[in-house]
Amino acid sequence: MKDVAVIGGGFAGVAACKFLSRHKHGINVSLFDSKATTDFLPVLPDCLGRGISSAFLSYPIEDLLKKFRVKFVNAEVLALGLQKKKIMTSSGEFGYDYVIVASGSQTNFYDNDNIKRSAYKLDSVADASKISAVIRERQFDNFIIAGGGYTGIEVATNLARFLGREKNKNIILVERAGSILGPLSAWMKEYAAANLRQLMIEPILNASIERIDGENVYISGARAFNRAIVIWAAGVRTAKFIQDLNCEKSPQGRIKVDQYLKLNDSCFVAGDAANFYFRGNYLRMAVQFAISEGYCAAENVLRSIKGKGLKEYQPLDLGYIIPMANNKSCGVIFGINFRGFLPTLMHFMMCVFRSYGLKNKIGIIKNLIKGGL
Repeated sequence: MKDVAVIGGGFAGVAACKFLSRHKHGINVSLFDSKATTDFLPVLPDCLGRGISSAFLSYPIEDLLKKFRVKFVNAEVLALGLQKKKIMTSSGEFGYDYVIVASGSQTNFYDNDNIKRSAYKLDSVADASKISAVIRERQFDNFIIAGGGYTGIEVATNLARFLGREKNKNIILVERAGSILGPLSAWMKEYAAANLRQLMIEPILNASIERIDGENVYISGARAFNRAIVIWAAGVRTAKFIQDLNCEKSPQGRIKVDQYLKLNDSCFVAGDAANFYFRGNYLRMAVQFAISEGYCAAENVLRSIKGKGLKEYQPLDLGYIIPMANNKSCGVIFGINFRGFLPTLMHFMMCVFRSYGLKNKIGIIKNLIKGGL
């Protein structure tokens, strides 16, 4: 029997377990995750503005893995010994014959302890619930979002929806670069910027948050805001055990893999943890790639066990959408540009399809209808 370890219970890790469960003969599969639930991250910003209940965005990992006959180890991975084939966790040491690293990504505070202590992140259902509670319980005049990428735009527009026409409330989007949405096309940046203006969301470009002192926030350029809350969406990184590995990684800590998603003969990497080069660029972090990489990594583990040639990973890019809470979303699907309500609808249709559990699917749909999608 071969022991196969999967690190991470997100989209890539679950996909890998699902694939391995179809070929259980001769292998024992264990999944490691410090959280007891797998959280549906793409809809977290909508807990703030659309009123989607966080209860419908998580699913117990152990219940999910029972369907796949996979053992769940609810422990934090502290270190990965590639040479000795050992996984060091908060509950002990485990050996493996093959490992799939699919531990995703987490908020990057860039070693700024002040911001880490004071800002709110959005990595989990618990984080979304915490932010939802605090913005309803406390009176803020300024809502500051750090980061003008996908998540920052989603959070900002959901806050605008939450506040409605309430006066004397400011939403500020702080972006270190000279434009929002990073490397995306010019038409999308212009469309999103126009929508932000309509929602009276103020972007502050070429700037960063310097310090947070209670409810006082100081931004480069000598700007200060009081009675403020900061939601941090200014970048992600991989888990510490990946940062500690002696291998080639991206600045975010994503592990550089070959065409088979392989780091070495017994280690494959999938999802946000993998830095995969394809057609002149490194593949962006996206749910669709995490799932397909999870399947491919699992297949290559099985091929390795059977002594067969490995399968090259061939990503299929369906496109991407920037959902904005006033339904003026934008995106590119199968190479076609979309604007307005249709990409919003497509986004939520895909989210419902990919969420786990019938109760969660129905709950999301009911919340969207109740909130007036």
